[in-house]
Amino acid sequence: MAIEMAAWETPAQYLETHFVTRELQRLGVTQEQLQAIRFRGTNEGLPFDRWSFTLPGTRSIPAISLVKAYAALKWLILANPSYSRDKDDAWRLVAETMAAPTLAIGGKAREAQSERAKKPRGKISDKETIGQLITKLAVSPKYRLSAPRALWPVLWARLDGYLLDPKDITDPNDLENPKRWAYVYDSNDGVKRKKMTFLRFRDIVSEARKRKKSR
Repeated sequence: MAIEMAAWETPAQYLETHFVTRELQRLGVTQEQLQAIRFRGTNEGLPFDRWSFTLPGTRSIPAISLVKAYAALKWLILANPSYSRDKDDAWRLVAETMAAPTLAIGGKAREAQSERAKKPRGKISDKETIGQLITKLAVSPKYRLSAPRALWPVLWARLDGYLLDPKDITDPNDLENPKRWAYVYDSNDGVKRKKMTFLRFRDIVSEARKRKKSR
């Protein structure tokens, strides 16, 4: 994926005006905090989905996928690394994050919020459970090679697409610990909220792929 900068833009200017950057600013992240977000120097040799990054202080942080997408964008734009699988994965993360309803592209999220107020909450769909949804993602041609960490924000986007009002409830101090990641979303009865942890999500993904291979 190429960087589409205007002729007059520097890499720093492109980063500053990028949609991911502006969305973080809209969520209250300061310029000082943006400067603190970056990949650590200890990631060499690790697959991209295991790369760690610094966090902007102790303040509550937006969804982990958005923070990591910004770290990836900063690495891609400012470091301009040579071609690698990691570079492809970083661009994929940025693209998937921008495509997710959480970024309100074209007002889609605002429209969805309006629809939530009008429709009964709870159902993923008339015939689909959360387990079936995750299974479909895990074995789909588009995502079958994606690590569970890369699929985690995709699940959020799908739940939001079903108007289930998902929330990332991960403690800001545990954003680098997948064992503590979790979402909540509207339940099938329309009254209670349900919880999906990353560990349970990872198990469902693994089980789905094992069944697929055994067929």
